Amino acid sequence: MATFLLPFSEGRANLQRFSPTAVLLSAIGLGVFVAIQANPFVVLATLIMVFLGGFIARTRWRVVLSLGARFELLILFWIFLMPFLYGETILVSVVLPWGSLNAYQEGLAFGVLIGLRMMTMVILFITILSHMSLTEFIGALRTLHIPTSILGSLLIMLRYIPLFMSERKRMQDAQHLRGYSRGTRFERIKSLGYLVGATISRSFDRSAAVYEAMSLRGFGKGVMVSGTGFRRSDALLPLLLLGLILSLPFIVSIIMGVFTL
Repeated sequence: MATFLLPFSEGRANLQRFSPTAVLLSAIGLGVFVAIQANPFVVLATLIMVFLGGFIARTRWRVVLSLGARFELLILFWIFLMPFLYGETILVSVVLPWGSLNAYQEGLAFGVLIGLRMMTMVILFITILSHMSLTEFIGALRTLHIPTSILGSLLIMLRYIPLFMSERKRMQDAQHLRGYSRGTRFERIKSLGYLVGATISRSFDRSAAVYEAMSLRGFGKGVMVSGTGFRRSDALLPLLLLGLILSLPFIVSIIMGVFTL
């Protein structure tokens, strides 16, 4: 799973105290709280608390941060785009042949807020998923009564997309060994077309074989994954989440004091 988006930890018993369903619901609740915040310092304080909780839970930060860095361009895009969309106080004005392009202070502040929101929610959910196995994650969704058809599609996607990516890499390596990077531009475009066509063809063949195998195993005729349910200790998670939210004003005051200095 190192080449895929979600850092599921197969075979590791990380959620011994709380159930995966309760942890997932708590993450969703905290994500909603972050999404409605208008103060960037509150969002920053929440991100700090997520890092602190991750260190206590012994999160695999190398995996989490490397996957979170894949969203860096998307976050920076919004931060640099919003100043040019709206606002009143002009920070920078660039004269172009077709007119002036203005960057506004209000847009920059809103872009930073959106970027912090996105970063916090990305780190939050990747951190939570890094403490779950794929079976626990699907079981939590089953407990939340997600339809079986959606769970089946999700299982197939999470299982075979990494194989698809590794197969594409092998085909690219084979092309490079045959002089893919040393040909003319037309030859490289032609070779790339062959790569895309062969990848699509193999993916269709593999999907047909997988569908036949799962049909023989009773796919779509019953419950594939049972729900994980809840535990008595899950009652502590709402209290911990409430304590986190109540402690944010104190953390925000510390952060604002640091920025003031």
